[in-house]
Amino acid sequence: MLLALIGIAAITNVLEDLRISGELHLISPIFVLGYGPALYFAVRRLIGGTAGYQAVWHFLPMLLVIPFTAHTQLIIAVGTVWRIAYALLTLKLIIDFNQQLTKQRSDAAEVSLAWLAWLIGVSTLFSALDLLRLNFQIELGAQLNTIGYAASSFIFLIVCLLLILILNNRRASLETVTGTTTTESSGINTEAKKGEESAADYQSLFAILDKEILAQQWYCQQRLTLNQLSDLSGMATRDISRSINLVAGMSFNDYINQHRIEKVKNALSAHNNINLTDLAFAAGFSSKATFNQSFKKATGMTPSEFRDTTLAQNVQKQDSSRLVSRD
Repeated sequence: MLLALIGIAAITNVLEDLRISGELHLISPIFVLGYGPALYFAVRRLIGGTAGYQAVWHFLPMLLVIPFTAHTQLIIAVGTVWRIAYALLTLKLIIDFNQQLTKQRSDAAEVSLAWLAWLIGVSTLFSALDLLRLNFQIELGAQLNTIGYAASSFIFLIVCLLLILILNNRRASLETVTGTTTTESSGINTEAKKGEESAADYQSLFAILDKEILAQQWYCQQRLTLNQLSDLSGMATRDISRSINLVAGMSFNDYINQHRIEKVKNALSAHNNINLTDLAFAAGFSSKATFNQSFKKATGMTPSEFRDTTLAQNVQKQDSSRLVSRD
């Protein structure tokens, strides 16, 4: 839908510029009011949501302003505000989705849509600058307008290409994520209960869960999700999530990765010559980048720095032991 709208807008622009239909009525400004909703629903569909017939209402302003397209600058000004507003809604949608991932997946960083938020943010900034140009095109003159139009078209083309390429490359990981996130409560109003719950309510449950996770080493399962842990432990997803949040004070993602990092640290303390990548994958990490990021977040050091520090400490201990033995 988004790409179709872009295509129709481009054809309309060409027809108006060529004026092959004589006195063609200027309607291209109406598309400024359509890009925002189209991008919003494209992202909403991407993360597993649905649009339904209610989505049509979001495009209604495009039709309503057709009789007023003679006031081009006014339509473009309204469209500028409209597009930025939908960009902010789209960014909120992505942020909420990423937060939900950290509650339900141990590989949240790998399947996060943070890259999409940055892409939308940057493209919206350039779009706002171009719409500003359109709002003041009379004052800028023909030459500056031509340069501005060429620059904005080139940037928009690059953004579309990046979007298509990244989505295609991440298709496999997105298929495992989109549409699979669930709410914590399964019909229970979680927000209403948060004020009534405390860590003490979940202390015993968390103790059992944590003991089983360590004993069975479930955290070593790559791309472990909240639903999978529920199947393994026999506990409800909501109980697992709330016990980790309240007792451990962490998200599901941070909690699982903490156990993985402890396994790596223990292995490095015992054997310094182990390959870090092999060790990370054995501990449950499915990405070297995520492993490095999580490890540094937890320890303040990169895995290599930790290994070197541990090696130095072990050597120092051995030297101290030898001195004691000689004495």
